[in-house]
Amino acid sequence: MPYDSDATRARIFDAAVAEFAAVGIGGARVERIAERAKANKSLIYRYFGGKEQLFAAVLMSELEQLAASVSIDPDRVSEYVGELFDYHVAHPNLIRLMTAEGFQYGASDVPGQKSRTAYYRSKTQAVRTAQEQGGVDGSLDARSLVLALVGLVGWYFAAPQISRMVMDQDPYDPDVLAAHRSALTEAARRIVTAG
Repeated sequence: MPYDSDATRARIFDAAVAEFAAVGIGGARVERIAERAKANKSLIYRYFGGKEQLFAAVLMSELEQLAASVSIDPDRVSEYVGELFDYHVAHPNLIRLMTAEGFQYGASDVPGQKSRTAYYRSKTQAVRTAQEQGGVDGSLDARSLVLALVGLVGWYFAAPQISRMVMDQDPYDPDVLAAHRSALTEAARRIVTAG
């Protein structure tokens, strides 16, 4: 059977998602990724250039999937929170990858900075449009509002131990998730409502 480089890349990529989500960039080991992918370690360097470049490729791919799946519609700003919550329930690795990136880079520039900044500016512009249309409180800074909405969702998954303590039960129980989603969307509606 001929060698399939695309299949090997895909296996490496999937193994890298699991490795980075589990232990971050600093804790990740190329050897473990190669072993999990059933690939030669040298292929990681050949295809991706190294651990940091592989992480950047993994995170960018995950973020592109998010961008294609969830967006802020100026007519439905508070519903964005529920849709983002649903996305993170279905894709738990994304928050872990974002947290790993935060540990690695802090507030410094990150891979894909320019395109990612444009992505968040589009979210801010959607909120500004909603403010101009009167559906969102215009006295709130749109940038801060976007951060608040994203934070409402993200913290639940970034710190599941705190979610467990506050909820006093398994934060991933389907009934708990449904109740929390409902509370989040209502909180978001109240935050953004003009007046």
